[in-house]
Amino acid sequence: MNLIPNAVKKYTRNEFENKIFSYLVLILVLKLVYVAFIPITPQEAYYWYYSQFPDLSYFDHPPMAAYSIFVTTFVLGSVSFGIKLAAIVWWVLTNFLLYKTVVDFVQYKKIEKDYPNSPGYSLIFYNLTVFGNLYSITMVPDTPLIFFWLLIVYSIQKVLITDKKYWWIIAGAAFGFSLMSKYSAIIVTGSLFLFLILSRKHRRILLTPYPYLSLLFGLIVFSPVIYWNYINDWASFKFQFSERAQKAKPLQLKYFFQLIFSQLFLLTPFVFSLLLSTIYGFMRKWKEIQKFDLIFWAGIPVMVIFTLVSFKSLVKMNWLLPGYTCFMLILAIKKGAVFETTSKIAKAGIAVSLLLITTGYSVLIVPNVPLGQGNTWSGWNDAASKVYQLQLEKGGREECFIFGNSYKSAALLKFYLPDQQNTFAENIFGERALQFDYWEDPKKLIGKNALYVFDDRKEYKPKLETVAKHFEEINEIAKYQYNFFAGAKARIINVYYCQNYLGPGE
Repeated sequence: MNLIPNAVKKYTRNEFENKIFSYLVLILVLKLVYVAFIPITPQEAYYWYYSQFPDLSYFDHPPMAAYSIFVTTFVLGSVSFGIKLAAIVWWVLTNFLLYKTVVDFVQYKKIEKDYPNSPGYSLIFYNLTVFGNLYSITMVPDTPLIFFWLLIVYSIQKVLITDKKYWWIIAGAAFGFSLMSKYSAIIVTGSLFLFLILSRKHRRILLTPYPYLSLLFGLIVFSPVIYWNYINDWASFKFQFSERAQKAKPLQLKYFFQLIFSQLFLLTPFVFSLLLSTIYGFMRKWKEIQKFDLIFWAGIPVMVIFTLVSFKSLVKMNWLLPGYTCFMLILAIKKGAVFETTSKIAKAGIAVSLLLITTGYSVLIVPNVPLGQGNTWSGWNDAASKVYQLQLEKGGREECFIFGNSYKSAALLKFYLPDQQNTFAENIFGERALQFDYWEDPKKLIGKNALYVFDDRKEYKPKLETVAKHFEEINEIAKYQYNFFAGAKARIINVYYCQNYLGPGE
């Protein structure tokens, strides 16, 4: 994309936006080709596994990611392209909605003439981030969450602009669907309450029934997930809220610095620095927030909450993304001029962002990149085919089942096995296996033999001593090593033959 500063001065607003749209269409075509050649991640395999067992919800996440994958794989089949197409569709919708939100914002605030290129800048900022690109080709719960969070903002903004009450219904539906994407969407209710209570102009809305009816409608949309939890002893809610709270540790800086470095990567240093300077500007001139009140309050709480959590617990790098997406609008107006300057720093920042994005795309398409623990995908396609042949030698799936040491390895195996048979995880050796505990009962496998498959990543240890207690005998029968071009090891996948399954135990 031609983002070198000073380029936009050559174009009118329409010409500039047409150029941006043209580039996005080109990028869309490139993404469609690209995802046909890259492997799926373990998380994608897991949510695809969800989609093979349609349900109202699931143990560790609500169902929107699975539903998205179900639709695209129903059309295209259970292949990598079918899974990743869902992410691309959400990316297209998010870009469109971001653009429309900024267009309405500048018209509503009557600053369209002062910031004519801000809608286009919002798209540039969003697509200059690693997360804007990463979640356009990776189908995980955050992918639809970003869209529905933004749809809530767009709908409430429409209420303020038009005073048409049906936008409250759309906002409520978006809230319900955001919760069906990820439970952290509950934060947006607090965000919108802060916006309304702190806004002199709009505070009166709290005295009307509409925000409460909107909230109620959202909960109705979300009710299938509530019902699933009700009939399953609130398992998912307990796992995501109470269990995570119990894991909180004493005050420390380790997780905070991990979060900062991960956000530098996801936003890129260029966008990260602009975001920080914008927030700092708001701190110095608090009244400036009033110009962006809805957008600011829709984005800042989720960023602040998880930053504070990082002082006591691990915060995954993707948890702040809805807040960042909201701030793309603010950056488009407050910092969009960076694209109209000849600053060498701006040029360097844009170049670094493009380099990081290009590197990210390259990592996935180059076979067996030696990233250590960061490479979660190499080897599984080939290993699954070989494991399948071993299974046939041991009597086929009727005599010998396949299991992994985690939900990730088990899901990857199922996806890449030629017959995509059901696989098993830690539930085979009596430990919690997340959603696998709600699928097939391991007890029906008693007396069968098995192939135990695991890789050399440290995240999930093989636990051979524990596994051995659930079989009469276990022995290593295969080890597959996958190397980079220069001979650097990328992955080792081990296979153990386990005889006469004794059951998961009590």
